Amino acid sequence: MVTILGHNNGKLKQLTMRELCILLSEPDFRDWTIWVDMTNPTEQEEETVLIQMFLFHHLAVEDCQRERIQPEEGDHFPKVEDYGEYLYVIFNPIDIPLGARIHAMDESEEEPPLSINFRTRQLNTFLGENYIVTHHYEPSIPVEYTMQLCWKNNNILGRGPDYLFHIIIDQIVDQYAPVMEYFDDVLEEAETRVINSQSSDLLVQILRLKKSMQRFKRITTYQREILSRLARGEFGLISMEEMAYYRNVYDHLVRIVDVAESYRDIINGLVDAYLSVTSNRTNSIMKVLTMMSTIFLPLTLITGIYGMNFEYLPELKWQYGYFMVLGLLALVAGGMLLFFRKKGWLDS
Repeated sequence: MVTILGHNNGKLKQLTMRELCILLSEPDFRDWTIWVDMTNPTEQEEETVLIQMFLFHHLAVEDCQRERIQPEEGDHFPKVEDYGEYLYVIFNPIDIPLGARIHAMDESEEEPPLSINFRTRQLNTFLGENYIVTHHYEPSIPVEYTMQLCWKNNNILGRGPDYLFHIIIDQIVDQYAPVMEYFDDVLEEAETRVINSQSSDLLVQILRLKKSMQRFKRITTYQREILSRLARGEFGLISMEEMAYYRNVYDHLVRIVDVAESYRDIINGLVDAYLSVTSNRTNSIMKVLTMMSTIFLPLTLITGIYGMNFEYLPELKWQYGYFMVLGLLALVAGGMLLFFRKKGWLDS
């Protein structure tokens, strides 16, 4: 579906593709501000808008279509490319699937596996002097919000495509807030399980958390660098007046990247904590086994001596010999336990 908004002389109008095609060839096209939003477009719509109408570079068009042509490759990482008359920008909005949040469990419930399930989407944007083209195959909350904002306030689009684009990416960054809350819930649950759980695959789950967090940090870091370039005046298509808005969004994203870095440190700490707890449990087991072995060593020696059955063994025919040996065994074992307790070796 292709939605086209045009702003001219303080008025906002929705255009058809035919009207846009005619407008592109007219001399007063520069007086208009155009926003073309392509939501899950067909191949014909992509051919018409991206190639025939706006003549975008074929490499940029290929990156746009990557999600459809090569779905196994996943979303393209964020980037910005300057083609002179327009900028091509890829952003990756992030959200979490419904029902993915960690919740408090009853004792009867089994522990769900720890995982950071988040989805990335690819939002392609062509930013020209008086137009902006957004392209995405999945519904986009930031785009829908900005579209509604334009209808509420006609002057939004009239301020220029660079201002409109700032609103979209600001909404993308704002969408990270619930994602970060979800990450915080998962990490809190992971900390609890490291201390209390004895699951054998807990370390594998923590390492998966680490891998997911590294992916999240890589995406947000790329987007931070893009915003840094947009905010510092590297591209002429971003006006001086709008750079302040981009710097504001950049500051928000910097804080998110910093929090993501702290989360990664927490996960690294969870790995160390898990190994430490596991080592302590192993040491406790080995301590008990060592104590038992130490106690049974002298008992084995005593029973070995009296198990030789030599003919002239003094206690061999003594009627109380059996009970004497049992008492000796109990006395030695009890004495060693008292010695261990006095030394504090039996304390946990």
